This record gives sequence, C-alpha cells and structure tokens, in this order.
Amino acid sequence: MRSLGIELLVVVIFFLIGAFAAAYFRKWPHSSPLESLQLIANDRLGWTAQAIMFPLAFLATAVLFLLLARQLPETWPRRLGMGAAVLFSAGLLFWLPLSLSRIRYWPIAVELLQNYDPARPVDVNFGGSTFWQHTISVLLGIGLMGAALALSSTLPILGWILSGLAAVSLLVGKFIWHDWPPFM
Repeated sequence: MRSLGIELLVVVIFFLIGAFAAAYFRKWPHSSPLESLQLIANDRLGWTAQAIMFPLAFLATAVLFLLLARQLPETWPRRLGMGAAVLFSAGLLFWLPLSLSRIRYWPIAVELLQNYDPARPVDVNFGGSTFWQHTISVLLGIGLMGAALALSSTLPILGWILSGLAAVSLLVGKFIWHDWPPFM
C-alpha cells in the first residue's frame, strides 16, 4: 500500500507540472483577450503539454485508486474505493473534450492573434461544457477514496481530512468561486 501512495504522490507532482506547463495558466488573471491569445499562441510546447499531461494524470490516478481499492478490506472501504476509481475514470472521460479542444485551439489562437481586432470578441472557452461534470466526478472520487482509507484504518485521520477538503472544495468551488479550487 505504501508504494501505491508514493506512486500517487508522483502522479500528483506530474499533474502539478502539467498545470503550470502552459504560460496561460502560470499568469492569472489575464488583463485582456489579447494577452490570453499571446500566452497561448507563443507557447505551443507548454500549451500542448498541459493538454496531454492532464488526462494522463487522471488516468494514472484512476488506475492507482483501483489498485488501492483492491487492497482494502472487502467491506465498505473497498466499495468506496472502487466507487472512487469509477468516479475518477468518469472525470477522465469528462476531461478529454477539454484537452482535445485545447489542442485544437492553439492554431486558432495563432490566427486570431495575427488578425487581432480589439472590437471583435475572442472566445477562449476550451470545451468547458464538461468542466463541472469533471470537477464533480473528481472531487467526489477524492472524497470517497479519503473515506475508504479512513474507514479501513489505513489513514484514519488523513482520510477524513481528504474527504473534508474534497467536500469543502466542491461547495466553495461551485457556489463561491465558480471554478476549481487551486489547492486540489
């Protein structure tokens, strides 16, 4: 179980590297649509890297959650862990349209930047129609895995803290920030 925890930590670090790979996400908020376009168009490597790294991190997390769940006792903890793996897999499927939209958007951003017209609005929504489904699936998955680890006495305190953070993040993110909390 310890080796799976270390592997999960490596995946989290990989995810964070992906989160900051693109200049677009390192500088926030943007002062104008022009700045958004410049950050995307001038950073093909970083922009593409984050679009590829996110789904890979979600896939690895879903697999690790499944492997963790299989090592839990065959009671509620295992069922919760399996549910967490399923929810994380759903989160991956909801994220794929966003990644594909981001990959497809780079040449559009280059063209929009070359022909930039401040009077014409620029849409920088990258397939956001599945964002909240993804967010809810992933946060519920994190919450279930935390509960599974706590109930199995594997990580009793940290498991409940993880579940609590996921629940608070879901509520704060949805109803106050209207976005994914940066600390998750």
